[in-house]
Amino acid sequence: MKKAKFIKAALFAAIMPMLLSSCATIVSGGSPKITIDGNLTEPVTITTTKQTYPNVTLPYVVKVNRHKLDGQRIYIQSETTRYKDVVLEKSTNGWAFGNILIGGLIGWGIDLGTNCVSKPAQTHFYINANDVQGQPAQQQNNYNNGGTGVEAP
Repeated sequence: MKKAKFIKAALFAAIMPMLLSSCATIVSGGSPKITIDGNLTEPVTITTTKQTYPNVTLPYVVKVNRHKLDGQRIYIQSETTRYKDVVLEKSTNGWAFGNILIGGLIGWGIDLGTNCVSKPAQTHFYINANDVQGQPAQQQNNYNNGGTGVEAP
């Protein structure tokens, strides 16, 4: 009886470090989510490196690519206006430090491989209707349709 309890306790003690060996990956794994909010009255199309979200109203939550977070752009445009891009910056994920204490080099390596040591520095952005960058990409030129790039009046 005592031997069985000892084996269970030893097995539990051996498995727990493996389960907690990559704290940031377990807690923050997957694609980071960014909330885009604003005072825009018309539907917009939001484009990230991960996916395009057509005809959505704000606020809206989008997923971005976890790799290469620093400098990653989120494009926002309506049928008539292209708004200023959201440019992401990264910061260190606090859960990554759990590996130094608990998981050791294996957990740290897993977090580095999945890039869970980084997270977006900001996860909520506000788009003002006055923050325009110009016309939508389709209207900026009409080279794709065999035109000269200049719209006719």
